[in-house]
Amino acid sequence: MKFNFFRPITLAFLLFSAATSSGQTTVPIPYALDGTTFDLTVQHGTSEIFPGIKTNTIGYNGSQLGPTLILKKGETVTLNVHNQLGDTTTVHWHGLHVAPHNDGSPHNPILPGETWSPSFEVKDHAATYWYHPHPHGKTLNQVVKGAAGFIIVRDDEEAALQLPRTYGVDDVPLVFQWKTFGTDKQIVEMDELDNEVLVNGVLRGATLNLPAQVVRLRLLNGSSHRYFDFGLSNNLIFNQIGSDGGLLDAPVSMSKLILSPGERAEILVDLTGKEGQSLTLKQFGSLLPQGYPGGMMMNMGGGNNMMGPLDDTDFDLMTISVTAPTANPVTNIPATLIANAPLSQTGATPRSLAMTAQPMMSMTNFYLNGLKFDMENINFTVEQGKTEVWTLTNQTMMAHPFHLHGNSFWVVSVGGSTPATNLLGRKDVITVPPMNGSVKIVVRYDDFSDSDIPYMYHCHILSHEDNGMMGQFIVKAAASGTVEKVENNLHFYPNPVSETVFFNLNNSLTESAFCNVYNALGQLVLQQTILISKGCGNIELGKLPIGSYAVQIQSGGKTYTGIFVKQ
Repeated sequence: MKFNFFRPITLAFLLFSAATSSGQTTVPIPYALDGTTFDLTVQHGTSEIFPGIKTNTIGYNGSQLGPTLILKKGETVTLNVHNQLGDTTTVHWHGLHVAPHNDGSPHNPILPGETWSPSFEVKDHAATYWYHPHPHGKTLNQVVKGAAGFIIVRDDEEAALQLPRTYGVDDVPLVFQWKTFGTDKQIVEMDELDNEVLVNGVLRGATLNLPAQVVRLRLLNGSSHRYFDFGLSNNLIFNQIGSDGGLLDAPVSMSKLILSPGERAEILVDLTGKEGQSLTLKQFGSLLPQGYPGGMMMNMGGGNNMMGPLDDTDFDLMTISVTAPTANPVTNIPATLIANAPLSQTGATPRSLAMTAQPMMSMTNFYLNGLKFDMENINFTVEQGKTEVWTLTNQTMMAHPFHLHGNSFWVVSVGGSTPATNLLGRKDVITVPPMNGSVKIVVRYDDFSDSDIPYMYHCHILSHEDNGMMGQFIVKAAASGTVEKVENNLHFYPNPVSETVFFNLNNSLTESAFCNVYNALGQLVLQQTILISKGCGNIELGKLPIGSYAVQIQSGGKTYTGIFVKQ
């Protein structure tokens, strides 16, 4: 292993001692490591977050946060994780495409005093990823104390573009974290009433020096609970170039950007000609949609609406001070980036996941498909190399960021509509809006299968995850033999529907057909023989309860599939 850019002792000091001689707090930059072998020690420490006060924290190779790991696509890396916490932990390589035994899920525990050494080929596209603990029931406790770090993957396709990539100068990682501090300025291991925001481990309001040219900011919402709606002062336009798992097709111009817990984005800010000026990066909590933590929460009936002291407000996150340009500055934003190839939905297997609360208006007790997480229970199995379309529905009063392990997915629709342009890249976290909101994603696991160790899916609000809003599935090896032809061009209308749903098979058949309807748990809840006339027909839903349903119709030697929501 070699150190990239800086010696670790020097940068560890910079990372957690961010006050300059003039008393101005600067945003520290985590030191970076590159190579193919990495050593990380997760440990307790103290950090001076508030002047003159030692706050108990957790970090990797230091007191808080951790070094940025620079990986190269195609290389095989080994990561030696030494656990000095005195408690069981894991390290999840959030967003990386790895086998289940390397994923760092609750099934990959690192006992106190032990070392875990996963080794794998980097298969991911150039993007911003991160690492953090993932032990079931303890994820929030360890992450809110500061255990997190960046992963930056580089590849040849990204390297061919004229983009800022000088680490810590014009290419800067920034992790934003809501936290709850007690009156003693210690971190409280909960997230309902977050009362502060840290930027790279220091209090909001610190200054980041950036050169007067095009700069690249890698934004990570590393919070346990709340959303950010990022924007620059004076509504300065910026361009998003990257999503969770890779670059977009082209830069997307915007003035506001919402990121959920666990979500990342890369943006370009053009500071050309602004030397000597300053601007602020702000949180626009007042603009968050209702039901998104960090904004205005829903309160139906006068109960606890889970509002924190900074929710639904706008405030400065950090100041950007524009300095002289570097010797070879990037001064133009490219018109195009890479050519993404989203997965086709043709022939995909449908799957439904419903987010619910008990009681229905609860803001803390959530379920996936009516179940709580059980380490011994595999919720379902998918076949290696087989495409699936998942419909995620949210029947609760708050938004939930859905995270899928071990792979990226493509967002097909949000609320039945085409996703915003900046959501059309590779993703591993997507927000499912509240109050019957829905998201459809397409995913396929090509490279890894494991009959024993599952991948996880869960809400990335950590208290929800720890309280059981998580499931797991096995990727089984591809089946051999003849595979039944499955078509997913079964279109329903209206959708959502109340009593009778109509469909179109996109063919000209007229015949009787057999129809199966499955609920979000995969249980067969309705069987009908239906009449198809010129490829069209309808299904009477009777007394089916509100929820999301998958349908299979056998017609003309094919099986047609689709999903509708009953409201």
